[in-house]
Amino acid sequence: MRWVVLAILFFGFLINFADKSVVGLAAGSVMKELNLTYAQWGIIGSSFFWIFPIAAIFVGAITDKIGSKKILSYMLLAWSVLQFGGYVIAGFSTLLLYRILLGFSEGGFAPASLRQLFAYFPPNMRARATTIFTTGATVGAYAVAPLVVALIHMTGWRHTFAIMGLCSLVLFVVWTIVVPKQSPKLQEVEKESVSTPKSKFTWSEFYPILLSRTCLLTLFATFGFFCLSSWMQIWMPIYFVKVAHISEMGMAYATLLIGASSVLVSITMATISDRVFKKTQNLRMARVWVTGIGMLIGALFIGSLCFIHSPVWSVIAIALGYGLSFLIMSTSHIIMSHQLPERTSTLSGVIVAFQNIAAMICPIVTGFMIEFAGKDNVTQGFNYSFLMISLIILIISILFTIFVYPDRKMETVNLVKMEEATSGS
Repeated sequence: MRWVVLAILFFGFLINFADKSVVGLAAGSVMKELNLTYAQWGIIGSSFFWIFPIAAIFVGAITDKIGSKKILSYMLLAWSVLQFGGYVIAGFSTLLLYRILLGFSEGGFAPASLRQLFAYFPPNMRARATTIFTTGATVGAYAVAPLVVALIHMTGWRHTFAIMGLCSLVLFVVWTIVVPKQSPKLQEVEKESVSTPKSKFTWSEFYPILLSRTCLLTLFATFGFFCLSSWMQIWMPIYFVKVAHISEMGMAYATLLIGASSVLVSITMATISDRVFKKTQNLRMARVWVTGIGMLIGALFIGSLCFIHSPVWSVIAIALGYGLSFLIMSTSHIIMSHQLPERTSTLSGVIVAFQNIAAMICPIVTGFMIEFAGKDNVTQGFNYSFLMISLIILIISILFTIFVYPDRKMETVNLVKMEEATSGS
């Protein structure tokens, strides 16, 4: 059943990111029809993530209480309804509202899904399982681009939105029928419940973990990666058309190639991470070092785009930069859930919320960078964005690799537990 659950969640994440990215792939048509500027388009791209972080934390906390099966069902149904809202979009304001509502409905999908996956997969399989799940985002955002662009050309962007809604509805039916109502318990929680009496969750236990160096730098690492990811969703199609000077269909195939290549790279990185963990049982070596080094190398590839704008090199550099950095999407949840296993979804919600702050900021900043460079110098505006993203990932990856120690037990948490035990006795 574990692989069936993984497959359904993979397609759910695929639809989740296809919903986000269809606007970017339809950028030319939408901007022209609704008469939008680059700055307005940056706001539209960012708006999806304005409430997304709040939804991620909120849904993550609820999932830990009532279970992931119900929460995931509600979300899939909500996407189906909202995607038909494309028919009422008439201008900047309604497009903005549509994106905000869609972001709210999709915000908690990753935290709820990861809780479900961690219940079915043991620790030594989680990097691969989580990476397969999260590569649904890559496939949805990039690999299905030719199909989405073809649908936009054949039916228009409004009908394409509705087709995405139908896909969500089909998956909702499959999820409801196939997946059992009760999921296995997390192994870590089962071990704790056997060795220690079950205690009520307290914020005094949660805050020291969240504010630890390990968790903070892990959060910032996901922030850096999402600067790149959100740029690719919103601005990469425009970059290929305006700067690399290829057709819209050529852009779609370049996006497909980037998606397919980066999936292979990211799964390879996850396999290396799992094998190192299986051999060493050391989270720092398996999750931190492999992830940090990959992000550092990926940042250098993205930085090279400041100097080289050929279509071929753009595809290679973006695919490798994204694929090498992608492992943080998996290892961040593994690292942070290890600190407090019984609150896996809550911590995953915090991760999703924090990384999507980057998705709120980066598209807007890129839009204003291009506006600042001038309509006649769009290339320079994109150069500024490449420099910004590569420096952020480079600096954060170095700090992450040096200072994150997920295997260490937190002294502050132990002190809290000792105090509670003393007061109880």
